[in-house]
Amino acid sequence: MADVQINTATFDKYAQKSTSKDARLSAVSYEDKNKRSPLTRFASGFILVVMCSLAAWPFLPRRYESTVTLILRATDEAGPISHGQALKQLLDEGAVQSELDVMASLPLSADVMDRLNLNTDPEFTKSSGSLFNRSATTLLEPAREVQNHVVVSRDRRSYTVRLGYWSSDPAKSVRMADALATAYLDRQVQRKLDNSAQLIDRLRSRLVELATREAELRRVTDGETATSIKVADPSDARTTTAIEFASIRQKLVDATQHHSEIGPDAERISDAVMPLNATFPNPVMMTLATLIFATLLGFAFAWPALRFRSDDQIQSIDGAKGVK
Repeated sequence: MADVQINTATFDKYAQKSTSKDARLSAVSYEDKNKRSPLTRFASGFILVVMCSLAAWPFLPRRYESTVTLILRATDEAGPISHGQALKQLLDEGAVQSELDVMASLPLSADVMDRLNLNTDPEFTKSSGSLFNRSATTLLEPAREVQNHVVVSRDRRSYTVRLGYWSSDPAKSVRMADALATAYLDRQVQRKLDNSAQLIDRLRSRLVELATREAELRRVTDGETATSIKVADPSDARTTTAIEFASIRQKLVDATQHHSEIGPDAERISDAVMPLNATFPNPVMMTLATLIFATLLGFAFAWPALRFRSDDQIQSIDGAKGVK
């Protein structure tokens, strides 16, 4: 019985020593882990981000941008005094912004889509609906997707404007930019032609009215009383009508001549060129972003070791003060 008690006591003593030894080993392991060089831990986090960035680079979608440069024309200093000048616009800040809005508008993008047959292009035909609700999937309007790719910018406060598109295909971006510039200039000319045609119609209508009035005034002057015009002095009224008739007829001649000479109020000064490098992802910006995130993650990895060393130094200082 005594041997059993001795063996039990010996076993308990051995177990306590083993437990204390394991605890010391665990503490030493944790201490060694936290005392690992902060530089090594920083390098581990830094290299991890750099390797992830390098691995993701080939799989990032490319975005190629191509633009056409136009310069908008303003009226003369004298203002819109002639018919030709009247069809032009005063290019203040509001007018320039309005032109930029027209360039980026949905109807103009729809025109580009029709010109290049982009309504079946996979880049602009994306479907709606969720993965689990395919029955509700509908085809989004390709023109809206084309409009989302438009690029319009202005050089500072000048009349120089760049307009175009970005695409995953550099050749397609060039075609789209040229089509956008052509569609904008054609639409501008068509709008001016419509205004000119309306003006010509008004002038012709006025000439018909004046011719009818002059004929009635002539009958009054010749003594024919069967007329609807009642004037005090028919001869003066006839003279005034003749003068206005001549003025309107001259305006009609000028308007008709200008109608055949109408052009856009913008000039293309440079065509779209094939982009050699993608605007996204930008290598410089990608490098800067990678370095920033790598530095932050490196500090996050090194922080536990730095904090452990700081606590260890504080404890050492406190112990030295206690010994003194």
